[in-house]
Amino acid sequence: MRKEKEYLIARLKEAGVKGSVFTSLKKMEMSHDLQMAGVMVSGEVLTRSGSKTKYVDEEGRRRSRHKLWKRVTKMHVVIADTIDEKVEAILEKFLCNMKKGIAVDGNWVDIEIGELDWVDEKDSILKAKVAVQFDVSFTGGIYADYELKEVAIDVKEAE
Repeated sequence: MRKEKEYLIARLKEAGVKGSVFTSLKKMEMSHDLQMAGVMVSGEVLTRSGSKTKYVDEEGRRRSRHKLWKRVTKMHVVIADTIDEKVEAILEKFLCNMKKGIAVDGNWVDIEIGELDWVDEKDSILKAKVAVQFDVSFTGGIYADYELKEVAIDVKEAE
């Protein structure tokens, strides 16, 4: 969950967010900044999985990877500024910088972005004039790797 949050914060900074990127809604509410962004964990769902795959690792050993749990982490992202055009520009750069997924501890995690919700100062708790908020879902798993035994085949030598 930490690497996913760091990934989103880095993409927001690359997109042009100059102020702080808050990780708490309370801190965001107390801020008097007109331009800000936030990344907050909004939930995580674990479901049992039974998928297995066989592969050969870097050392040439045969291994079996068992996906024990499917893990979906949702992060809530907020981008706020003084005018629509600034928010839209940051949002577009942010979306252009997003990859389809990232590697977390050697495992692939898919990234999906949910529905965008645009709010103005009357509908928001923030000091900014306009904001866009959306959820980002990271879908990965919790895995266990097992080494497979080598199969020995007896070969009879010709006499």
